[in-house]
Amino acid sequence: MPALLFVFTEPGSVPEEEFNDWLDNEHVPLRVAVPGFQSWSRWVSADGERPTYAGIYDLTSPDVLTSAPYTDLAKTRTKREEANLAHIGLLDRRTYELHEPVYPPRAGDEYDPLKPGTYASIVEIDVKPEDEDGFNRWYDEEHIPMIAKVPGWVRSRRFVLSQSGAIGTDAAKARPSKYLAIHEWESQPQEHSAEMKAAMTTEWSKKVMGSVLSLQRRSLRLMRTWERA
Repeated sequence: MPALLFVFTEPGSVPEEEFNDWLDNEHVPLRVAVPGFQSWSRWVSADGERPTYAGIYDLTSPDVLTSAPYTDLAKTRTKREEANLAHIGLLDRRTYELHEPVYPPRAGDEYDPLKPGTYASIVEIDVKPEDEDGFNRWYDEEHIPMIAKVPGWVRSRRFVLSQSGAIGTDAAKARPSKYLAIHEWESQPQEHSAEMKAAMTTEWSKKVMGSVLSLQRRSLRLMRTWERA
């Protein structure tokens, strides 16, 4: 089952320049070589909200994170990494399994997962357990096909939470929402477009929103990606 590692981060008392240099030149590159990792990208808040940073990694399976060589990384940390982790504000790791079926990206087979959209809308949702089937049908059959009509849309995918854990001075004890949607855009998403308004105001949408227990939206901007040599 394809999976996703999604990590929110906040520097805390680590100087921001050091924080970003460590992630860009040590932490993420070590994961580029790990079999089972398929994409590597870092993102920054585009909405002024915190957490400020995020990392998104596509995986062949959740098992990648529970077996060597990935698990060996925790045993061989550099002194720099140990120091930064001791002072970091937030390292919030979530593992998700891909929800299928996946709606085709705008570019179809030409879409390159190593070159995601410049912006991403992150939507976390919990719904009443008895209404999950209807929620999933709405999202798959109506909502994403309508979101795909919004100008600048690149790709949408959905995920189901598998595991989570957070460390740092800003870490919260609350478990993240069960459902995650990531909508990629070639520019800032047109939240007030006619197409977006249409997607959000159908009768089916209104019915589903009555089953929602929690909903959080974030907007992120792509910082950089990596490729395996």
